[in-house]
Amino acid sequence: MVIRNPGPMAATIGGACIVILSTWIAILRGRIDIRTATLFLSGAALLAQGIWLLQRRREEGRARTTEDRELARPARPHVPLLDRITVTHVLLIVAILEVGINRVAVPMLRPTQGLPPAWHTALDYSGLFLFYFVGVLAAMAIAQRCVQALQQRTELPQLVATILAAIAALAASIPLVISAPAALTILLEALFALAVIAVCASAIGKNRDLGVQLGLPIIAVPLLVHTANALGAVFVWPEHQFDGPGSDVASIGVIALALAALASPYCFAPRPFARAVTRPVPVVIAMSFAALGAVMSRMSYPTVAKVASLAIGVELNEQQADPRLALYLLALATLAWTLASCARAASDARRQICLGLAFVLLGGYGFRWPHHYLLPLCGLMMIADAARRVREEELSALPIASETPPIADATWSTYIGSVTQGLKRVLDDVHSLTTRGEGGLVSTVIVGETAGLQVRTRIERIDGAVLALDVVLGRECDELRGATLTLWVIAERGLGANPAAPPAAPLFKTGDEVFDDRFKTRGNALAFKNLLDEELRTRAVSTLDGGWLAYWEHEGLRYRVYPGRGASIDRPMPLADLAIGRSATQAEQLVVLVELLVAIAKRGLPPETTA
Repeated sequence: MVIRNPGPMAATIGGACIVILSTWIAILRGRIDIRTATLFLSGAALLAQGIWLLQRRREEGRARTTEDRELARPARPHVPLLDRITVTHVLLIVAILEVGINRVAVPMLRPTQGLPPAWHTALDYSGLFLFYFVGVLAAMAIAQRCVQALQQRTELPQLVATILAAIAALAASIPLVISAPAALTILLEALFALAVIAVCASAIGKNRDLGVQLGLPIIAVPLLVHTANALGAVFVWPEHQFDGPGSDVASIGVIALALAALASPYCFAPRPFARAVTRPVPVVIAMSFAALGAVMSRMSYPTVAKVASLAIGVELNEQQADPRLALYLLALATLAWTLASCARAASDARRQICLGLAFVLLGGYGFRWPHHYLLPLCGLMMIADAARRVREEELSALPIASETPPIADATWSTYIGSVTQGLKRVLDDVHSLTTRGEGGLVSTVIVGETAGLQVRTRIERIDGAVLALDVVLGRECDELRGATLTLWVIAERGLGANPAAPPAAPLFKTGDEVFDDRFKTRGNALAFKNLLDEELRTRAVSTLDGGWLAYWEHEGLRYRVYPGRGASIDRPMPLADLAIGRSATQAEQLVVLVELLVAIAKRGLPPETTA
């Protein structure tokens, strides 16, 4: 399931609710204080942003009809910068400003004696506004993700994680509105820990990125250590909060933070990892952070220690250099490399992981205010969501190359003749054509029809090696166009992954356990029931060895497989035997495949469907 970023409607409704709530609080209290004013301004800012985005969408809707938008779908359309900015990006910018202004600049620049100057007072009020704005935005981002997860068919672990995250976010948001009682802190710590554990568990599953599955618990350990320290200070060692066990657990948490940063490249860096480590820009950024940290620590260590404490809540000894300072600087440089690498990745899911890591970092380790809980929780949810699709995105982006052995032209010609002859029991007026293009590309097309339904089987070869098999029934629809239904074969890990299928949503389970273990099914569940009964599902499990099957309602059905890439090289064509001159007459597997596709197409395509 893909979680979308909060849209303009969510920002508009959320901003209006916050404005109404802050106004209601001011009326009940009979006065306007700083908390109420900043909450009102945060809601007004969200409301203005949502209205502006809705107006832009309405203007674009007048310029382009729905049909035009569907037809004009280039592989990578140019989108204006303002249209690419989402609430998540705004949250990242505001969170960085809040750290720099409210946490660091305001206390560091506050005069030690006398009244602060006017500029400092203005800076202080700006920091206070950012403080509330970050909390409100983070709470909205979490709420929107929870609503979308509940609206779609999600697996039980993800559903449980969503509910726990919503409850924890609600508890963390209470201090934004009212002065929360002390007992709420204990409840918040417990709910936060449960939500963190549930979110990490929800990312575990088959055919998901292994590095992210391992990395989520690693970055969750410091958060859980903090919860253990907070609860232990209340129930286990109440008299030793600042020394003894409390101090030791806090030190363990800081070390766990450094170790998590050191492990981040191996868990979260773009794949293939060997290609990511050779890119110069992330290396330069990491070296710059390391050098800057070392120079600043050398020139003014007490200032660096104080800034670290204020910004991210990591307590360092301000009197003398911390003995683990070198470890912390190495962790800083390593995390900088990971963030830079993920930010420059081609995969949307990998860039979302970058945002999630940034939110965990910006939340800090202080855990004093609402956004100290909301930002890490939002970041973990984004990483867990990305873990479900990042592997598929990165594997599908790899260059397509032949993974099959070359086949002699004479053997291939005999095989195509056998396939053409075999298809005559399924199709009428069957004939084949082979064309040669540039770069050693050879395309073989077998065309036929049945009951007015056009069927085209195309096999592409490069230098004699089979690249892809493409079977189209009815109209040939562009694979970039959204489909009514897609079935994506879950390949064995040793075979890699199939290239991406045409987009369709949502992901759903069919209720057939054997079928669900074999395919990822996306799109319209009713269309699935109409196309595949129990017999056809059984035949599909045994026949479709790889690739994807897509259906466009009343238009076309298309099956594509890349032998050797997410699929065996011997099904549905015996390529290994053909490469050594054997099995040139064994066309039964491919004929059975086309026969299955014809049976499915007849249940969903009108007979007059043609190219």
